[in-house]
Amino acid sequence: MNTQKIPHLPGLISLAALLVALLPACAPLPPAPGTGQGPPTLRPVGRITSIEGPNAFVDRGNHGAGQPAQLGQALLAGDRFYTGPGTRMKIDFWNGGYLEMDENTDPSLFQDLGCLVVSLFRSGRIFVDKSDACVESLGTKSQQFSKVAYAVMPAGAGPYLQITVVEGEARTLLPAVATAPGGWRIDVNSRGLLGDGRAYRVPDEAIRQSIGWTLYYRNRSRVTPAPEFPIFRLPFPPPVRQPQYPAPGRDTPVPGRLR
Repeated sequence: MNTQKIPHLPGLISLAALLVALLPACAPLPPAPGTGQGPPTLRPVGRITSIEGPNAFVDRGNHGAGQPAQLGQALLAGDRFYTGPGTRMKIDFWNGGYLEMDENTDPSLFQDLGCLVVSLFRSGRIFVDKSDACVESLGTKSQQFSKVAYAVMPAGAGPYLQITVVEGEARTLLPAVATAPGGWRIDVNSRGLLGDGRAYRVPDEAIRQSIGWTLYYRNRSRVTPAPEFPIFRLPFPPPVRQPQYPAPGRDTPVPGRLR
């Protein structure tokens, strides 16, 4: 028996103790403060490109503190934005397409597995021109491809979401599945599809009516260009008094006319 191949027991114990002491020193260092910690930075989802009226607001992060919206303002995932009486707003998405809001409309934006989700809370009308966008409202969820108008409609049994496909296609995902092509409509609430439980075709006039407010908005936008600065100034500045000129007489020169 060769005793030289048997390690000395006290030496093994010493080596093990040394390894235990060195292991913590070899562990990776914790991240430096401010790097890799805290919530991830949110990327902009869209930008406000037009405001018409005095009652447009943005609630950053949906914390219940709305501030007057500003032209060019970026909207982040989870932001709530809404309009009051006599106010419309347009939002361009960073990855293409846009959303138009009628007055008294209350949505928010966030990303959900690659689909841009517009959450329409309780009231209003929106028009979305975008492929592969999702809309949630009143316990329903739908997906659209191209141009679709959404309106929260009052009813005796409770409000419901009216989906009018102007162009392309839309389909409901919750609480029931239905598909509608251009020129068709779906009425849905949290309990299911209304009517006979299917999408239905509507006349061209009904399609025009569903987006009539957007046409008015576009016409007004052409006449009144968007200002460069926020239009929310309270209190409003006093009106500027126009200078008074004497009535032109025989000896009074008329401005712009050579004597």
